[in-house]
Amino acid sequence: MLPEERRRHILQDIETGNAAEVGALSEKYAVSEMTIRRDLKVLEDDGHIRRAHGGAIRLTSSTVEPRYAAKQKVNASRKERIAQYVAEQLVSDGDIIILEGGTTVTSLAHRLTVRPGLTVVTNGLYTTNELRHLLPHVSVICTGGILRDVSFTYVGPTAERFFQEFHANKLFLSGTGLTLEAGLTDPNMLESQLKRAMISAAGTTIIMLDSSKFGVQSLTTLVHPGRGNILVTNDDAPPDVIEQLYARGVDVRLVPGA
Repeated sequence: MLPEERRRHILQDIETGNAAEVGALSEKYAVSEMTIRRDLKVLEDDGHIRRAHGGAIRLTSSTVEPRYAAKQKVNASRKERIAQYVAEQLVSDGDIIILEGGTTVTSLAHRLTVRPGLTVVTNGLYTTNELRHLLPHVSVICTGGILRDVSFTYVGPTAERFFQEFHANKLFLSGTGLTLEAGLTDPNMLESQLKRAMISAAGTTIIMLDSSKFGVQSLTTLVHPGRGNILVTNDDAPPDVIEQLYARGVDVRLVPGA
């Protein structure tokens, strides 16, 4: 069993009983307790659990914001599949697009190809760097603002004012988690304010969210997905949640392979 698959099963175990002991998980998955502790550390960095003495408990509400480098490693293959689908299916010639600076959307930046008339705007330092392969054939614009050391994204009044004067036809957006009650959520208020400004500046919001983030609720709501939104996720996302999103008019795209 691959580490990502094992962590997914461990999270399901914790969700079922709301707690799990290191020893029991070690025996169940036939790996060392040290390996289980590393798995729990990854799940904690991703904001899914809180480690406790001898085990872990599930977080249904979290203000944990993992550092960028930690998020890059979590569910990387899922994010890559989502990004590849979006790059091939949802970016067109002449688009003016906004990319927020999270790891899933930055994975999309790496996969974009040169298209006539394409303009890309981002608030992400790493995202900007990933877009350099498109130069000089594609216009790349960075917002500027206050650079955060956790996410390496620009936030604050300067970045927010930028989007008051900017208009795009598509925004590619992610978040820390999604629930039907709270919508798409994020843990940092400055980041959330800027993402709401992005939503206001774009015609269509396309949410890129790997399936591990379903059921996770963070501090602030970015958007309640509804009619006019597109959600791209993995095909192992919770079927009951996907069905209700369809019922709300969300255009859900399920990407094969987890």
